[in-house]
Formats: sequence, C-alpha cells, structure tokens
Amino acid sequence: MSGLFGTLNNTSRSLGVQQSALQTTGHNIANANTEGYSRQRVSLVASNPYTLTGIGQLGTGVRISTIDRIVDPYVNKQLQGENSSLQLYKQKADVLGQLESIFNEPSDTGLNNSINEFYSSWTYLGSNPETLTSKTMVAQTGKTFTDTIHHMSNQMDNMRDGTVKDVEKNVLDFNTKLEQLNALNKQIFNVAIKGQAPNDLLDQQDRLVSELSGIAGVETSYDQYNRVSISMSGNDVLNGSTLNTLGTTDDGTGNLVINGPNGKTTAIEIKSGNIKGSQDALKVIDERVEELDNLAFTFATAVNTIHSDNGKGEPFFTIGTDSKGAAKDINVDAAIMDDVTTINAGKDIENVVGGDGTRAQAIASLQDTLLDFSDSGKTNTDNYDPTTMKIKNQPGGTSISGAYNDMVTKTGIIKQQADNMEASQESLVSLLHARKESISGVSINEEVTDTIKYKSAFQANSRMITVISEMLDTLINRTGV
Repeated sequence: MSGLFGTLNNTSRSLGVQQSALQTTGHNIANANTEGYSRQRVSLVASNPYTLTGIGQLGTGVRISTIDRIVDPYVNKQLQGENSSLQLYKQKADVLGQLESIFNEPSDTGLNNSINEFYSSWTYLGSNPETLTSKTMVAQTGKTFTDTIHHMSNQMDNMRDGTVKDVEKNVLDFNTKLEQLNALNKQIFNVAIKGQAPNDLLDQQDRLVSELSGIAGVETSYDQYNRVSISMSGNDVLNGSTLNTLGTTDDGTGNLVINGPNGKTTAIEIKSGNIKGSQDALKVIDERVEELDNLAFTFATAVNTIHSDNGKGEPFFTIGTDSKGAAKDINVDAAIMDDVTTINAGKDIENVVGGDGTRAQAIASLQDTLLDFSDSGKTNTDNYDPTTMKIKNQPGGTSISGAYNDMVTKTGIIKQQADNMEASQESLVSLLHARKESISGVSINEEVTDTIKYKSAFQANSRMITVISEMLDTLINRTGV
C-alpha cells in the first residue's frame, strides 16, 4: 500500500517491532542473574517491498526476522563434559577424605599407636614375666588394639553404606530429571512445530542436561526440533517417546543398570559424574577393608602361633578361620581377659604362672618381623621356629606396622591425586564458564544501550505517526475532500 495510509501502516508496524525489541531487552535485564539464562537478541530485517509500476520498489518498513538465543553449542558441550569430570573428582575426594580421617594417622589414638603399645607391653612382660601388672598391661593393650580395629572396621562399613546410599539417591535424582526433560521435549516440540523459537525452554533443557551430566556422564544429541536424546554407554535412556530409567545392582557395589521395557536390565559403565566418583571411592574402601582384615588375621595368627607354641597351648587372640571379616572378629581370648595369669610369657607353655619371659620377648620381636600377608598367615605359621619361638622373616614380607602404614600412605596418595584433579578441573570449568558467560551472559550496559536505541526508534516512529495524522487531517478536513 502506497500513500499516506501505507506510510501510516508501516510506521505503526514499526512501533510494534520496537516494542517487541524493548520487551526482549527488558527480559534480558530481568534475567541477568538467572542461572543458565542465555541472552536473546531480536533480528530486524526490512519488510518485503511494494512494487509500483513504472517507479520501482517502495520500502514497507521493518519486521522481526527471529528472536535468537545467543549460545555457542560447542562451549556448552565442552562445559557439560568438564563439569561432569569435576563432579567425579569432587565426590571421590570427599569420600576419600572421610576414609583418611578413619585412619587418623599420625595420632595418639590411632591403630599404629595401639600396635606399638601392644609390642611395648610384651617387651615389659619379657623383663617382668612373673608380675601381675605386666600381664594385665598386655591384656589391656591387646584389648585396646582390638577395640580400635573394630571401630575402624565399623566406620568403614558405615561409610561404605553411606556412599552406596549416595549413589541410590543420585539415581533417583537422575530419573526425576529425565522425566522433566521428557516433558520439556514435548513442550519444545509444540512450540518449534509452529516455527517459533522456544528460547526459555531451551535454557531449561540445557540446565537439566548439565545437572544430569554432573550426576553421571551422558551423551547427548538433538533432532531438528531441538528435542534432546540421552544415552549412556551407547544405550538410550531418553529418545523420542522412549524413556528408560537408571537403576543400581543389588550387590551393593553402586554399579548401574538401565531399566528397559518388559523388565529388561542392561549393565552400563560410566566414565564421569558424581556417581562415578562414588564408584571409584567404593573400590578404594573395599581394598582397605580387605587389607585391614588381612592385617588383623595375620597379626592374630602370628601372635597366636608364638603364644601357643604353634597350637600346643592356648591362643592369645580369638579369630576366624580366614581373613574375611577378621577386623570385626578379632578379640583377646576370653580366658585371658578373665584371668591374665594364663598369658604365656616363658618358654615352657605348661608353666604359665612362672616363666623366663623369652616367649614374651619373641612376641615383642614381631614388631620387626617381616610377615607374609598373601595367604592369611599360613606361610608365617609354617616358618615358626619352636626353638627360638620366632617366625622367620619372609622374602618380600612386611611388618605389621609397615603393612598398616602402607594402607595409610596409599589412601593419602589417592586422596591427594583426587584433590589435584579436582583443583585442575575447577580451574578449567571456571574458564569455560567465563567463556560461556561472555557469549550468553547478559551485559547490563549493552542492554541499556539497546534500550536507548529502541526507545529512540519508538519515539521517532511516534512522531512520524503524529506528522502523518496532521497531514491526513489537512488532506481530509481542510481541502473539502
């Protein structure tokens, strides 16, 4: 349409365009502090021109081409992956920090101290074999050792149970977010199918995907409508109308399965995320539990071998037949706790009341004896010398304190590695987040500048409408038309 009415129409439409641009700018400013919000930009283009015969094309004003969401998919995907790795190391470091505190070394109340006090009491008994005080000291330091190792074993079990529960809680959270993404996919499709951009819905989608990847490493893909598909280890958990759930195995390992249709389950392995950090920590906990059991069994077997002259007399400790659960099972023999005079201090195990203290000295010498921890004490028993009442050093063996210190050291090293990786990932994620913010974040200064720009255009169009109205008034009311 040409003429004044055409110009009025073009100007009125431009007013609406400037209003929409101002509304988008206001939306950006309002969400400047909204986590995960991506700024939006109105793209303006000239409207299709009007052709006048013999004259050419006349402009018809402006229109909104698109309202774009300013994002860099590559940066977002990279941030998603690196944050997933960060959550792995953060969770692993947190759990291993708890494990490290259980060892509580060096400490006056730790297991290492109770081992040393136990040996010291036998040394004292070796010098004072006939005193009741020295035997009472041996019984009490033995009980302190067993109480300490019981407490450590129980703490590890409780920590393990808590870590498995963390995995189960994360699985529930993961499934909840999957359901939210599934519902969001439907909303995104309903908007996109109309040719519109579901910008705010896509921000919600990105946030949920980021939270999912923080829980467990996922792979993502998008269709033409920007609906997201989620897979894990090549197995779909969300794809179109397919929605499977995540689950855990029943063996208490924290391992994952995908629950498919008809009760079908598929075991999967993940490489990152909070759950992976828990799984890695669980493996370390299980190793320490096994090592602590081996230590308790080897220690009890070695002491009992010397104290009972390889089974001829009464044992000092009661213990099971193998190392499994030994850290919980080990106790000072009840007969000894009832009557400390039954402790064998001398060479003659038939004369427990007297004795020359040599057997007590032999037990004290275990402090420096290199024992075999590989076969639950069998080699140590086989290498007992009844003449010297000592166990021979084993090739490649380790002392009790050495084995325990090795456990503490290994735990500390793994914890330090996790701390270092966490710090490294923190730096990388911070850099990527800053990069994302520089692209998608809202700059108040820029938005204020755009507001002034659109306001000026709005005011100019308003004045234009006033001028055209005056011209039409002149044309209609003052020319007699």
